[in-house]
Order: sequence, then structure tokens, then C-alpha cells
Amino acid sequence: MGKAVNKLLKEIKKYLPPGARMVIACSGGADSVALTDAVWQLRGECGYKIAVMHVEHGLRGDEALHDAAFVERFCAERGLDFACRHVKAGVYAKAEGLSVEDAARKLRYRELWQYVDELGADYLLTAHHAGDQAETVLMQLLRGSGTAGLGGMQVQAGRLMRPLLFVQRSEIEAYCRERNLSFCHDSTNDDVRYTRNRIRKELLPYLQQQFNPQLVTALGKTAQLAAMDNAFACHHAQKFYSEHVAENGNLLECGAEKLLAEFEAVSTRVIRLMWEQKAERGSELGFEHIKAVLQLLQNGSSGKAVMLPGKTAAAYSYGKLYIGARADIEKLLNGECNSGACDITVATKNIADGVTVNLPEGGELQLSIADTHQPVSRMQAVVPLELAGEAISIRTRRDSDRFYPYGSAGSKKLKDYFIDNKVPRAERDGKLLVTAGSNVLWITGERQAGWKHEAAGKWLVMRLINGKDGQND
Repeated sequence: MGKAVNKLLKEIKKYLPPGARMVIACSGGADSVALTDAVWQLRGECGYKIAVMHVEHGLRGDEALHDAAFVERFCAERGLDFACRHVKAGVYAKAEGLSVEDAARKLRYRELWQYVDELGADYLLTAHHAGDQAETVLMQLLRGSGTAGLGGMQVQAGRLMRPLLFVQRSEIEAYCRERNLSFCHDSTNDDVRYTRNRIRKELLPYLQQQFNPQLVTALGKTAQLAAMDNAFACHHAQKFYSEHVAENGNLLECGAEKLLAEFEAVSTRVIRLMWEQKAERGSELGFEHIKAVLQLLQNGSSGKAVMLPGKTAAAYSYGKLYIGARADIEKLLNGECNSGACDITVATKNIADGVTVNLPEGGELQLSIADTHQPVSRMQAVVPLELAGEAISIRTRRDSDRFYPYGSAGSKKLKDYFIDNKVPRAERDGKLLVTAGSNVLWITGERQAGWKHEAAGKWLVMRLINGKDGQND
């Protein structure tokens, strides 16, 4: 066994578990031919189940059909299952406004993944190698990418496997010589109008000759380091998201102060995560958009918004960041309802023996009458029974509502109370109230009403059990 053959077989066994079922993407070039042959050699030792797919992009006429026939013969000689799909990358590129490169890639992976799913395979294998990784890192660097882009490709990304990612192109060519393998040459790989080809044929050789002969290896190390840093930041961003980002109607909300206190490596990723949940597929969020959102929070001016791609927007309101569809953000800034309404009426005379009301968003409100004043807490309110009148309602707010906060000098419009206490507009319509007519007795889980006269007689006790925050007092 030659040195190059031994290297490839070791790399494949390092990443592919015994018994794996896989589809190998084979273009007919040296890289994919070497990968297919190497996995085929290991089929007996490792129990691999192998199928091969070739995607013909409709760009090179007879040359492309020759490559497809070559791969089919190559697989037939080894007894491998083979499938070929024909697509029209040029037509798709025009229809979708894409470059031909991007269109070909999208169509190729669409067909490959469809075949993987048809066969119930564990993995899709591609023959990306160390040179491809170096090109990818340079492309991302030229675009101004962060660590996510500079991290390049990974050996494994879900079911996608690239077992040759740390193998040099020269080692792959040596493998083909040692195994006496022929392969095809794609003429479009010589066309320097394509960015990746220009990097491969002009920029990389220049940098290797003038600066670092081991540039491919160096860029591979850069990718590994960037990927590690990116994974660390993403982990903490996801943790922050889970703890501090919540749904509010159709919007996502997050406390601005907490977000700004985080490292920007975390806060920028949290903003991206929020945006991704609300944006239309196919849209892209640039770094300038994220910086604009951060600036919005730093300015701290309520009622302001930033338009974002994918028909979304971000708004700052009373200490919170909101991200969602532009129409929903507009409703937020106009003070329109963002949550479902609730309206349940209970006759006061029916409360004597105790009443339990099941709340729309989960939890219960227990109503009872006591002869003496009971302890007051965040989860329990107590007001004179005479304030309740003939019936009370458990509902969301109305324009006519008034509130006499316990301990205050007098009553005011509920809207004014919310404004004075800087309750975001998006939250006001979701607050669950206990009311007697237009008088608010309790903002559940928060503040209860007071009274102007000397209280005497019986007391209405309102106790929240496992409410929105899932807690008892």
C-alpha cells in the first residue's frame, strides 16, 4: 500500500463509523474519484453501504455528459449503486437572480440531499480538501466575514461529511497515481471569471510564492481556530437567548440593558438569532444591520425602529428590544394590541364558597372571601369586598380602565399608570387584570388597588397559582 493510499484510508476511517450508509457526491474529478475509490476499498473492512450520485448542471454540453458517463462506468466497475441527476443551473440562476456558481451549488445539494433521504443514508460525503478550505477562508476574508465565515468548512456538519478536509491536493493526486485511477477535468474550473477559480489559480499561488509556501496549511489552522472561537461565542449567545429572549405576541423581545451588558460577540449573535426566527427565507442580515440595532438600544429612545432585511424590523420601547415582521413592529409603536384578549366574568355572590378560574395562558386564579384581612404578596391581592360590586372580570385592558394603585394618593387612567411605570406598549395588552367595571382591582402578579375609605367587613382574596411566570409566592 502506497503512502498516499494509506493516508486517505486512515482519514476516512477516522471520521466514518463502521457500518455507515452514505451517498458520495462524485463529479468525476480527481478529488471525488479518489474519495469514492478509497471508501470502496474499505467497504469490506468497515461494512460501509455506498451509493454514488453525479449531478450534471446543464452548463458544459457534451463535455458534461462525458463526465456523467465516466462516473457511471467507474461505479459499474466497482459494483456501486449510481444515480445521475440533470439540472439547469443557468436557467435557475436567471430566475432566482443568483450567480451561476451559487445556482449550481444550490441545485446540486438539493438533488444530493433528496437522494440521501430516498435511500435513508446516514451521511452525504463530499471530497472537499485542504486546498478548498484555504480558498474558502480567503473568500470569506475578502468579504469581511467574522469568525463564522473564517471558520470555513467543518469535517462534519450534521449529516454532511468531508473526510478529506485535512488532505492536500498533492496527496490526492498521488493517491490517483498509486491506484492508477483516471479522472475527468472540468473546463469551467479554468475560467477565472469565477471568484473561486481566480483565488485558486492566481491569488493562492501568488501568496504562496511571495509570502508563505505553507499557506494552505496555515489557512487551515486559521479556520480551526476561528471555528473554535465561533463555537464558544455561539454557545453563550444561545444560552443568553434561552434565558432572556421571550415571545410577546408575534414579536420577540429582550431586555436592552442585559443585552448591552454582554460582550458584542454574544449580543450581535443574539440579535441575529432573533432576526432568523422572524425573517423570510433567503434574506441575509449584514453586520451593518446588527450595528444599527445596537445603536438603537444605546440611544435609548423609545418608539424608534430600524428596518431589517426579510421584511422585518427592530424597535426599542421602554427598555426592551423587539424584533418581528414590519407590520407587527408598526402595531407595537402605534400601541395596538399584540396579544390575545381575555374576558371572564364571575358573579360576586358565587365566590362565597371559593371559585377557581382557569386562565387562558395556563395557571389558575383562586377567588375567595375572608372575614379578616389576609397577607398581600406578588401572587396574592386582597381588597374590600365592597369594591367588587356585583361581579368582577378577569380580562385584558380597555381604554376606560382606571387604577388606584395601593399606597398612592389617588386614581389615574390605567394607560397613564403604565406610562409612568415605563411598561412597554407591547406588554400592556397582555397584562391580565381583575376588574370591577372599569376599576382595576389587581394587575395580576403585580400591583393591587388601594381604597380611599376605612375598610371594614369582608375581603376579596385573589390568589394566582402557577401563573405566567410559573411560580407561586
